[in-house]
Amino acid sequence: MRTLGPRMEVAVAMTILGVGAAVVAAMHLTWPEPELPAMAYSVSGGEMSDLKPFEINDISGGAVELTPGSEGFRLVRLSNPNTVDIVVLTLQAEPGQPLDEARNRVPDCPSGVLTVVPMAEPVTIPPSGAVEVEMVVRIAHDVPSACTDLVFPLTYSGRAARV
Repeated sequence: MRTLGPRMEVAVAMTILGVGAAVVAAMHLTWPEPELPAMAYSVSGGEMSDLKPFEINDISGGAVELTPGSEGFRLVRLSNPNTVDIVVLTLQAEPGQPLDEARNRVPDCPSGVLTVVPMAEPVTIPPSGAVEVEMVVRIAHDVPSACTDLVFPLTYSGRAARV
């Protein structure tokens, strides 16, 4: 076998590394955007800056099956990881882009056909305690046929303060 010499070996190695780096960069640029979490929360303007944020967990189980013009309910547990009482002032859920059985987005079905009514009244949660609230979910009367048998991910958010 013929040797290329030290300079040529370095040049070939650098070319191979360069091509490998280009392939890795191209794969990274084509990967899909990361999904938002199914549930999220926020703490308002420093009201709880010295406390841990409250936790939001949808404990309804499976999806709620809705027909056009109907409503259903999601059972949500709010937990207080702190050693003092807190009051959850607001809780809302924002529907995301619907997904089919293969977890693919369905652009022909707008997320706006589903609405979630915000929590009606503030709730107080004792230290290290939890409270369950129901949230009303409504589906529009005029739902496109592309929305049949889809799942709408919900992103929850809320605001709390010390009692």
